[in-house]
Amino acid sequence: MRRLIGASGLLLSILCPGAALSASEPATMKIVYTDYRPYSWEEGSQVIGLEVDLLEEALRKRLGITLEHKVLPWERAQQQVRSGLADAFVASPSPARLVYAVASREPVSYWDLSLFFRKGDRRLAGIRSLEQLAPLRIGTLLGNAWVKDKLGNLQVQYLAKMEQLPPTLLAGRFDVIPDNPYVIHHLLKRGGYAAEIGETSLSGHRTEMLLYIGKASSFASRLEEVDQVLQAMRADGTWQRIHAQYRVDN
Repeated sequence: MRRLIGASGLLLSILCPGAALSASEPATMKIVYTDYRPYSWEEGSQVIGLEVDLLEEALRKRLGITLEHKVLPWERAQQQVRSGLADAFVASPSPARLVYAVASREPVSYWDLSLFFRKGDRRLAGIRSLEQLAPLRIGTLLGNAWVKDKLGNLQVQYLAKMEQLPPTLLAGRFDVIPDNPYVIHHLLKRGGYAAEIGETSLSGHRTEMLLYIGKASSFASRLEEVDQVLQAMRADGTWQRIHAQYRVDN
């Protein structure tokens, strides 16, 4: 019987070279992002950014988890976790996401809010609350759950890519982009739109960005460890140091 088992294993290793190693190979955690600089973006074949550095520190260095990073359109990235093709993403709190994923208690990062509009549009000058946006047309990224939850009852136009937002705003297709100032500042600088687009900051809307792990993922059971490591990174200053490298206030 032992010879039969040994022969079967040898045959399997010849026919399927990877099969014999699969049991001992560590599982890889597949994390998906979108192009959302400075939080995440793709440069050549490498995925880089604030979120990537934070998760490399927390998950790979401190928990020993092998990671794979991938940038996708934001709606598709979330669908990958929803369908089990990827393990995790970082995003703002949303009840809809909790249907198919579990969320960390500790934030990976955070999201501030500014309103971006065509310079000269006087309607935006005095706005200090979300309620005052009711008469205006909103532009945002497809898959933005914060906008859907907070402003979904207004006129919202969803675009597939972040870089489409400034030129579409200037073309008059919508009136305002409510989004993270760190991200939009990058877009305006790269696209040369800074002279044409104004900004109004809305205080009191800082939103934590959490790690969502799909309920079907084998890594969902390690969420408590992730929370402990993220808490430790804040306590020892690593979390703040990585944010400062990307000039994101903390």
